[in-house]
Amino acid sequence: MRIYAVADLHGNAKKISKIKQIISREAPDILVIAGDITNYFSPLKTLAMLRDIPIPIVCIRGNSDLKQVERLLHNQKNTTLLGHSPFIFQDTGFIGLSGTIPLPFASKICFKENKRLNALKPYITRQTILVIHPPPRGVCDKVGNKFCAGSFNLKHFIEDNQPLMVLCGHIHEQAGYQFLKNTIVVNCAMNKNFNGAIIDSCKNMPLKVKMVQT
Repeated sequence: MRIYAVADLHGNAKKISKIKQIISREAPDILVIAGDITNYFSPLKTLAMLRDIPIPIVCIRGNSDLKQVERLLHNQKNTTLLGHSPFIFQDTGFIGLSGTIPLPFASKICFKENKRLNALKPYITRQTILVIHPPPRGVCDKVGNKFCAGSFNLKHFIEDNQPLMVLCGHIHEQAGYQFLKNTIVVNCAMNKNFNGAIIDSCKNMPLKVKMVQT
């Protein structure tokens, strides 16, 4: 399975056009959007630009996606909003948790973050791909490349449950990937250097991650 993972589109038409070009060139099987699909306003315009993408899209909502975006995503035929129940694609389970609360030098996914994360536990295996908007604390999360701003609770959750991979974004300048214990964390934010990540997943083989350069 070839995954194309992106985050932080912010409703930018040029970014969506670039996504379509990369899909045509790299031939992924599925597109994952790890939040901040829209930019608060005009979500219908942004989602309309995604409708002609010829592969399945799975996604979660980020901090710049208003709550109404969830309803709109549910009504979009080629798009699945991830939640607790795994979305199975080519024998791999994708689960997700929407939202982000940006705080000074820290991020939380939502209020009662631990409770929401713990609700995911029964659905996580060593083959699970977790899609979430903020990165875990200390992993691809430095604001201005200086100060960590990831989620403490998410870090502990990943260490305790060890899904196969976590796809995130939010901290634009930290696009890249890094291991947290046995879990690979990919910050797939679109920025001036990168247009997300291509991940090749083959059974009984290590994941191969390639950051897509602009």
